[in-house]
Amino acid sequence: MSAFDIALLAGFAALLGVEFWRSRVRTREIRRLAKMTGFHYLDNALPRSLGNLPLGITSVWNVLDGEHHGKRIVAFDCKIGTGKGSWRRTVTAIRAERSSITASAFDPEVEVEQIGEWTFLYRPQQLAFIARQPTPLAELATYLDAL
Repeated sequence: MSAFDIALLAGFAALLGVEFWRSRVRTREIRRLAKMTGFHYLDNALPRSLGNLPLGITSVWNVLDGEHHGKRIVAFDCKIGTGKGSWRRTVTAIRAERSSITASAFDPEVEVEQIGEWTFLYRPQQLAFIARQPTPLAELATYLDAL
């Protein structure tokens, strides 16, 4: 193995380590947010009332479930799609009619979709070189409070 191969392997291992660390930090922060807001942390399980995975979602984690201002809210990080075309987002689902949700209060770019009795809010997929990750915690806390 050449020095270049070893350096490349070490760099890849470092990137994996950083991503693992970021994931653990986010999970800890999501748990803390759940505690502060009175929501329940459900790890990677969506409530049955959401039905099958909507929006082409293939996996979920960091699921929060609770009620705020009389509305049931479920927020979660997820992967939409499969393979190289997949992307990660934070989705907020509100058990309410779409007409009662003001998307502009969150972000002018937010997508709003009504599926059954749930309204889903999420940012759309961006160009590949603009890798938007899950919603930052401070922003998520603001969303949950605003609903």
